[in-house]
Amino acid sequence: MSRNNNVVKINKPIKVNAATCVVAAILLYVIICVIKMAAKEPISIYRVSKSNVNNNITLNGLAIRDEQLIKTTNAGYVCYYIRDGEKVMKGSTVCTVDETGSLVNTVADSDGFEALLNEEDYADIRELISLYKVSYSDETFFEAYNFENNVNNKVLELTNEVMMQQITDNNFSNLSGIKSSYSGIVTYYIDGYEGYDISKVKASDFDKSKYSKQTLKTGEIVSAGSDIVKIIPSEKWNIIAPITDQQISALADSEMISFKINNSSYIVYMPYTIINSADGKYINISLDKYLYNYMAERFLTIEIIRDQDEGLKVPNSALVTKDVYKIPISYLTAGGNQSNENRFNVQSKDENGNLVNKLVEPTIFKIDEDYCYVDPSFFEDTDVLVPKNTITMSSMEKVAYAEGNLYAIPLSYLNASVTEGQSVKISVQRKKDDGSGRINADVETMVYHIIGDYAYVDSSGFKDTDILVEGDASSTIAVSVLEIKKLDGVYLANRGTAEFTYVTVLKTVDEFALIKNGEEINVYDNIILDSSKVVENQVIY
Repeated sequence: MSRNNNVVKINKPIKVNAATCVVAAILLYVIICVIKMAAKEPISIYRVSKSNVNNNITLNGLAIRDEQLIKTTNAGYVCYYIRDGEKVMKGSTVCTVDETGSLVNTVADSDGFEALLNEEDYADIRELISLYKVSYSDETFFEAYNFENNVNNKVLELTNEVMMQQITDNNFSNLSGIKSSYSGIVTYYIDGYEGYDISKVKASDFDKSKYSKQTLKTGEIVSAGSDIVKIIPSEKWNIIAPITDQQISALADSEMISFKINNSSYIVYMPYTIINSADGKYINISLDKYLYNYMAERFLTIEIIRDQDEGLKVPNSALVTKDVYKIPISYLTAGGNQSNENRFNVQSKDENGNLVNKLVEPTIFKIDEDYCYVDPSFFEDTDVLVPKNTITMSSMEKVAYAEGNLYAIPLSYLNASVTEGQSVKISVQRKKDDGSGRINADVETMVYHIIGDYAYVDSSGFKDTDILVEGDASSTIAVSVLEIKKLDGVYLANRGTAEFTYVTVLKTVDEFALIKNGEEINVYDNIILDSSKVVENQVIY
């Protein structure tokens, strides 16, 4: 038998040392963290930047002018001799009415047009068309009407030359001239707003869908008694537009306004009044210039120029509201530490039901002239706020008098009016024997002297650790009845956690808000882009 057959193999036990366990634990921790990070929805951060928003007020209004219509007494074909927008004297011939149409037929049959159109005339027409094509956009489609008027004016200018030539060459007995009854500007359209009474303005007057404009052209047949030309005698005109109460309040500090018309490059400065109508309020702007620029337009857009708001730009999604306590600022106290003024004297009950006094130093988000806005999580509903200031007895100087060492205590810290030689009780906050807190105590002492605003009292009844509280029990406030206000804010992420920080929203425009600069949030601060994705004090990274 072979010797190898006597060998028995024994399995060696696997030895696990401490180093292996540590490495395995670290590896497991890393794997778990990686899995959690991969499954976690990413939190986007937004970097705050400066911005500004103008407070300009845009209104859609009506141009109201002194517009006088001239009628014809005869029927026939009308022929205009004055260009649109040209000034005429009173008594000047503006047009003629051809009762038989002979003048129109003669002009149509003649070759006079071609003879009069030289290369310069063609160049002018081509320039009008080219300028319109270059400046055309969907947003300025309304300019098509101005283009049409410009072309019509050019054609009318050429037509007038032919007409005058034909009248000179031929004796037309069937022509009746129409003379202007006023001196002013000639225009050739009628829209029903002539003779408009501003005092009777109503909302339906601004409905463009119901607006109808009739253009007066040479060669058209007119009936007797119809309106054939319009004269604007005065350079004075008005713009009226609907306006809201909020917009009126924004303009209340001035009787004059600066504004632009139809997004023009120049700024107009004119007076205005407010018209109270049955269906709303309207602004009435009086003008004495720029009439010619907008003579052919009835509907105008005005942009009233106001100061810009400058601040910080944050997304609306970053804004969050928080419920806070609104506490009168008089309840803030420096306590025993005069360098820290963000504390409150609070009375609360201990486990035995005794009233104890403590100093609470909560997070104060905002302080204005009268109130501070405080995080409620630092208080219990059963707490009571004690107002005003405190003084630690150890910080008070003792004054030597014949009666002994006396404390000079401000009279405002005494519970009642006192006189010299009177024994009084002074309320203090005194440390409990076990040092777990403070309780209210009354110290009976003698008032020896009253000098100015101070009472000089016997010091023997006080302890150095006693605290005097200014005010009385009637001015305390239970936390349970404090007013709760909603404070706007964002989650600041500079320190890796979502810290609620209050902001003052100046204006909201589209998806962004403009917040006040110089408060808690500054340029280049990192905030949570979407406040709904986190909770306050959540660790971000």
